[in-house]
Amino acid sequence: MWGEAAQDMVSAGLAFAVGNFYNVADLSNQVAEKALQAVYVLNHDARASYDHNLRALGELAQAPPDLLDDLATLSTYHPSMFLADRTLEEADDEVAPETAEYLMRMARGVLRWARPLVLGAAG
Repeated sequence: MWGEAAQDMVSAGLAFAVGNFYNVADLSNQVAEKALQAVYVLNHDARASYDHNLRALGELAQAPPDLLDDLATLSTYHPSMFLADRTLEEADDEVAPETAEYLMRMARGVLRWARPLVLGAAG
């Protein structure tokens, strides 16, 4: 899961470079989910039950309070929510470059928090 989170972060950067801003938002959401699941698995030896609420998943993984608001924001970009009443083309038009960049920063913050927990456990 950790490797997938890191790969999704790279993919988000590439999507940003070519102007696929909703894709950046979706990938940022995925980065956070996979990083949180990696932390949770290390502590519980199983994946957490997950309903696309990253804040709740963050609480289960014991993420610090300053990340929980970011996780709530990232949750809103999951396709099941964001694409519920708009097409993919509309979604791309609605996510501004500044928003996409902000979401990537949030996802990087989750990775920075999770990295020592996950990689420290591997060492």
